[in-house]
Amino acid sequence: MISLAYEVKEYRKLLEKRIEDDDIVIEIGPHVGRSTERYAEKTKLGILVDKSAQSREGLKNLLKKFPQLRYIQGDARKFETVKEVLSLTKGCDFLAVDMGGGRYPDTVFKVWAVWSGVFKPKNSIIRNRGLAEFVQKLKIDDNTLKREFTDSGWLSEWGRKTPYALKKQLDEFKFWVKV
Repeated sequence: MISLAYEVKEYRKLLEKRIEDDDIVIEIGPHVGRSTERYAEKTKLGILVDKSAQSREGLKNLLKKFPQLRYIQGDARKFETVKEVLSLTKGCDFLAVDMGGGRYPDTVFKVWAVWSGVFKPKNSIIRNRGLAEFVQKLKIDDNTLKREFTDSGWLSEWGRKTPYALKKQLDEFKFWVKV
């Protein structure tokens, strides 16, 4: 399942509700960990990825309290960051992407697409106002589009398999970030 939220309170409620015991969670954009606190106790492994300088200091106490959490200070748009997370896990049960909730959905969606293609989560949640507004305004008029999917929530039916599709994604990645 892929969930979408805008309000941070709703995002946090969904994290707490949907993350299950012993899940492996990758959270992109935890900032200082207020959302992470809601689910950390349940995780088998939680990998927190944030590029902000405030995150390292803000997450110190949370990392001490929950030894199953790992922190990577890095830009989620860079392949080096993906590689660093791959050194800790080859997959995840839950992918959470909160990159500020801004109005422009393109970067947030691309980050989710790349990370979900690599780590193949069963469930994802994205927090972004622009994407939420887009979906709210959306009306699908093409009846040939599928309404149900057999994959586990990372769009595998659309040929996004690793490593071939990852290479294609990374080639496209070069247009919007230096890889």
